Amino acid sequence: MKKALLCVGMMAMMVGSAYAADWNFYGSARVETFYSDIDNGDGTSNSNFSESLQGNARIGARVQVSDELTARFEYGASDGEANVRLLYGTWNFGPGALTVGQDYTPLYLPVSNQVYATDNGLGGWGEAYPGRHAQIKLTFGGFQVAMVAPDATYYDGTELVDTDTETMIPRLEARYKVDMGNWFVGVGAGYNSFEVLDRHDVDSYIGVINAGFKAGKFSLTGEAFTGENVGNMVASDVNGKDSGKGYAQLDGDTLLDNESYGYEVVGAYIINEMFSVEAGLGYQRTELDNADKDDVYAYYLQAPITLASGVFVVPEVGRVDYRDNQGDISYAGVKWQINF
Repeated sequence: MKKALLCVGMMAMMVGSAYAADWNFYGSARVETFYSDIDNGDGTSNSNFSESLQGNARIGARVQVSDELTARFEYGASDGEANVRLLYGTWNFGPGALTVGQDYTPLYLPVSNQVYATDNGLGGWGEAYPGRHAQIKLTFGGFQVAMVAPDATYYDGTELVDTDTETMIPRLEARYKVDMGNWFVGVGAGYNSFEVLDRHDVDSYIGVINAGFKAGKFSLTGEAFTGENVGNMVASDVNGKDSGKGYAQLDGDTLLDNESYGYEVVGAYIINEMFSVEAGLGYQRTELDNADKDDVYAYYLQAPITLASGVFVVPEVGRVDYRDNQGDISYAGVKWQINF
């Protein structure tokens, strides 16, 4: 009897809390249908049609607890299973706001709307995409600074590993963005550090700048970044292999740092309420201390179609070209999306 009363009491507390907050639920169903022609760079190739629920299909809610306290959660469908994309709370303390939980980090300054590879947006092919991570973030207007979960990954010559490492500080990221309606400018920086085998310090840093403007129905945006061992902070895919992910490499007892830079340019034009077009080009390069270098070009053309409010179809064609005969991907297909 006591257990039953306790359960009823707990349920009453939860219901009371739920009614006290304003829960605004939302979702996005996304399916990709693409035909890809893949050159593996070793004399072999294959063609493939794929149709799947995108990993970034999602369901979530924005929660208004009070004027000062808000929250958000979002679950995705990565690999067909529910996974936490976002889960954080934000306290507005007047001059600024404190965010605690998993969110996009300050280096998230998106430019491209490329839909291939699960709305990749040229991530790792020219755009410095940092992803979503546990963090403690302060926001003051257009300025953000955060302590982010560190990354102690490196390349051992065969695969990516995070063994025999020691981390003493969080990853640090900051950004400042000015948005004036018809144009914007954003800058960001990040730093990550750890030790391998008690004798090799692996320091990663990155600087990012992006900007864009709108003139009527036309818009043009761009981004550029440079850094060292950037794989510990942003996506990098310059050869389709682990060795191209932008991490430092441990070669025997020698640590090889990995210099990297990239850029992207995206132009878009709104034809009318139903049709628009977008084209994008991205480039990214990494180079180890021993002069081993890799680079990749990616470009696409898409024609988003709005069938109704919240209903989108996005045909897209494009190519990912890993340079120096390391392979390429040519693709054509459609992303189908309904927001609810």
